[in-house]
Amino acid sequence: MMKLISVTLLAFVLISGSAQSLLIPGKNSFERKWLKNESYEMIWYLLKDTMKIDIGKVTTHISIDEKVLTMITKVSMNNVTSSWIDSTLADITTLKPIRHSSFNKQRDMVLNFGHVVTGFYHDKVKDQNTVIRDMVAVDYFDSNLYPILIRWLPLKEGYKKNIAIYDYNPSARIGVMNAGIQKVTAGTYRSIKTGVKEVWIVTVADEISNGVATYYIDKQDRRLWKQEMNTGGRTMLMIRIE
Repeated sequence: MMKLISVTLLAFVLISGSAQSLLIPGKNSFERKWLKNESYEMIWYLLKDTMKIDIGKVTTHISIDEKVLTMITKVSMNNVTSSWIDSTLADITTLKPIRHSSFNKQRDMVLNFGHVVTGFYHDKVKDQNTVIRDMVAVDYFDSNLYPILIRWLPLKEGYKKNIAIYDYNPSARIGVMNAGIQKVTAGTYRSIKTGVKEVWIVTVADEISNGVATYYIDKQDRRLWKQEMNTGGRTMLMIRIE
């Protein structure tokens, strides 16, 4: 189904409330030195009152070659038999998205990126299949990659940026949206095994969740130690497994 033009440039400043510069894929949009093959796991917690409830685990694998960056994430929720698996391919030089596939118990989705996004969305609950053909007016990053992209930006105190991201969710919104880096400050994180780490504390709001996430990113190697999320009245936390 042909969509209308996904977004206008004005939409990108709505979250931050100011006309910050817009980040799109390109050779100078991130710091290539931080890209490397890596795998890590994070425990996902729900915070309720004074309780920290373990609800699952997120595993991330990143691999790079001369042309393509591949990222695979696996979300395993406690007491749920099947996992949520996402795969993202992006151009290694610019991080321009190539393909995104996502499979879980409720739905399957494949997106082939370009100025016309093609693919399919299969709602397993309703047994409905949608052929995707969405025209897009601007360049963008895959929404699945942008939380990782934050680690590779030239972070410093006071750094602010709006990031153009594409997301497809028929029950919410479809098209290019905004993720706004609102604040970057210097701080510390205490590793269980290696002690206190100097980190960048990065606060980000996006139009997908309509929430705010805070990332604790190691200054030395850009390792993600912790992520806090506040959305829909819920507070969640992810901690890196050491």
